[in-house]
Amino acid sequence: MVDTVLVAMDDSPLGREALAYALDTFPDARIVAAHVAFLEFDMLPTDTEEVFEADPNDLGGVGDETAQSVFATIRETAGDRPVAVSFLTGEPDDRLVEYVESEGFDEVVLGTHGREGVSRLLIGSVAESVVRRTDVPTTLVK
Repeated sequence: MVDTVLVAMDDSPLGREALAYALDTFPDARIVAAHVAFLEFDMLPTDTEEVFEADPNDLGGVGDETAQSVFATIRETAGDRPVAVSFLTGEPDDRLVEYVESEGFDEVVLGTHGREGVSRLLIGSVAESVVRRTDVPTTLVK
């Protein structure tokens, strides 16, 4: 049984697709949408392990413009369905894996571009890194 689902959210249509998938597939589960902000090293706060979790309808001033856009997407996609929002900082793949392990999620849902070859090598893949590094069942939405 799936009780808690982590959905990795970024500012792309794939984030919206991943959240919509999770909401449809796991109607009785607690859904947590996590946005990871990668900040330049000189801008990182001393404690990058802090997790901000709140109601997406009450996020006054949290995060940058990208985060606010992601939160607006969460509100729009979720409609009346409650979705918890977590704001994390750091390397996206590292922070997501740490968060999944520390919070005991039953499922992870991520969007993926499905890049192959040179573009995947040059750009990297957060989704691939998360899948390889966690034992939690993970669904990739393309």
